[in-house]
Amino acid sequence: MLTNYEKEVIELLGSDVLSPRQIDDVINRGEFIGYDYTGSGYFLSIHHPGLPKGRTVCDKPILMGEADGIVCGFIVFIEDGRLTIECDSWGEIEVPEDFRSKTVEIKSTPLD
Repeated sequence: MLTNYEKEVIELLGSDVLSPRQIDDVINRGEFIGYDYTGSGYFLSIHHPGLPKGRTVCDKPILMGEADGIVCGFIVFIEDGRLTIECDSWGEIEVPEDFRSKTVEIKSTPLD
């Protein structure tokens, strides 16, 4: 279901909104509900009844992923019991459709 780097993205971006137990439950017991490749990235959604109903955008710290010279960024959206990871290209090379099968290194940039 989730790749190791996607789990890391959820842990890093969701920690201001979700407790460590909620994050663990979402990662290990969430129900995969959708994947949409956009041509320059993707959206991946999972459902878990313990997720908040209200809309929250989790975009801090700024997360950058890199694999095989491909650079991307991540945002997590939480709403109506659904968590969606958005992955978009940040470089000249678009995020390919097979990006999730790559070993992606996540780097965090703290905000001042």
